[in-house]
Amino acid sequence: MCKGTKIISEISNFFQGNQKFALFQAFSMLVEKMNVSNKMLGGDKKPNCKLTNLQIFHLLLIMPFCDIKGISHYANSVLSRMFSGKKDLFYQFMSQDGTDWRKVLYHTAKKMIDSIIIRTDHKDSDHPSVLIVDDTDLPKTGFRIEKIGRVFSHVSQRSILGFKALTMCWSDGKTVLGLEQCLLGEEGLNEKKPQGLTDKQRRSRYSIERGKETAGAKRIGEYMMSKCELIKNMVKRAIEKHIPFEYLLVDSWFTNTGLVDFVCRLHKKIHLLGMGKMGNTKYGTDWGELTAKAILAKLQTAKKTKYSRALRCRYAVVDVTLGTRKVRLFFCRRTKAEKWKFLVCTNRKLDFMKAYRIYAMRWGIEVFYEDSKRYLGLSKCSCRNFTSQLAHVTLVTIQYNLMAYIKRFHNYETIGGLFRDTYLGLREITVIDCIWEAILEVVCIVAEILECDEETVLKQVIADSRRMALLSQLAQTA
Repeated sequence: MCKGTKIISEISNFFQGNQKFALFQAFSMLVEKMNVSNKMLGGDKKPNCKLTNLQIFHLLLIMPFCDIKGISHYANSVLSRMFSGKKDLFYQFMSQDGTDWRKVLYHTAKKMIDSIIIRTDHKDSDHPSVLIVDDTDLPKTGFRIEKIGRVFSHVSQRSILGFKALTMCWSDGKTVLGLEQCLLGEEGLNEKKPQGLTDKQRRSRYSIERGKETAGAKRIGEYMMSKCELIKNMVKRAIEKHIPFEYLLVDSWFTNTGLVDFVCRLHKKIHLLGMGKMGNTKYGTDWGELTAKAILAKLQTAKKTKYSRALRCRYAVVDVTLGTRKVRLFFCRRTKAEKWKFLVCTNRKLDFMKAYRIYAMRWGIEVFYEDSKRYLGLSKCSCRNFTSQLAHVTLVTIQYNLMAYIKRFHNYETIGGLFRDTYLGLREITVIDCIWEAILEVVCIVAEILECDEETVLKQVIADSRRMALLSQLAQTA
């Protein structure tokens, strides 16, 4: 086992002379600046554990970049030979109910946000800081996963086995950082098959007793909560953590009277900007109580729609009352063949052009989902323990945040491009595979000369990056 506590630094030092490793050095420095402690990750390690919680955390962060497809593949990787430990260490670490993964994610994200908001490109930006909330499907294949059930996928328009991930991100128009991830389930419409599962399937799910006050138990308590209530709690936590933002952006699934009223009642002056539904909800107007569709018809009859050359769309703006709150509706249609859509905003001083551009920032969370699933395996965790599932989505979010932050400073065009370059740098770690046997052979010779244990010598070598670099050079010339 390596005696140090910062595994990422040790790897970075070992490859310090390699120019291709510059991105990982930036990655390493950023991880260190986050100041995540062993206490935050569940306390000190058990006496029989080969790695500390912080070391395990670091290894989990870099696995996707080291051609390690998952925890089960760690034992056969070069990282395992460098830093010891087996897959059980990672599974046990991720299943700790005492680790508050929400706190860990907020802690790391807040450090990055504080560094971004002092930058000139943030201060001079025309975009406000916003919170974006949306949900996505996390498909699973195993019926034995704790709390697993069927959820309705709005993408495929059918029921799938898995979870819903409700996510809140922060954005300033240039960088998107994940702040929270909640895993949710759905009861379903069939009372005889709760969550779309038979009695046998529900009984076969993994189950474990937890202390009521543990972080894991509290997160399970959110599993069947209303998404709108969870969004309110998320916004409250963001305010408590002093996350700077001016707008809350949501799509049509979450825009409702309750959320509008909640935002208006907050002591912090923020605004809601969300897509509305052409449904049966009625708004108070000068023409009486009307639905959005009826309001649009009145505006068209009165010829109050306008054309924007800049955005190439026809639009209309009207102030109405939703419940007891006054809001502004922005109707928009790009082509004649397209259906009219509209935005609901609590800021009645906002004009259409500004509202359109602010709401366009919501696309950032879709990119977050796409990149997290494609490059970091957001939906690919197969752990049975629900807490482990939470740990996985948190680790993926931190990995994404690290790349998004580095992208901001290194002027990368896409997260995908950054991932590939970081991967290529970190992938060079596996070059050790070609010379590892030679290194071990040298260690055996040294141990024989010194008449000591081979493992002791190897640990000492790995603990000292200068010795490791020298030994690598000897092995390569052997």
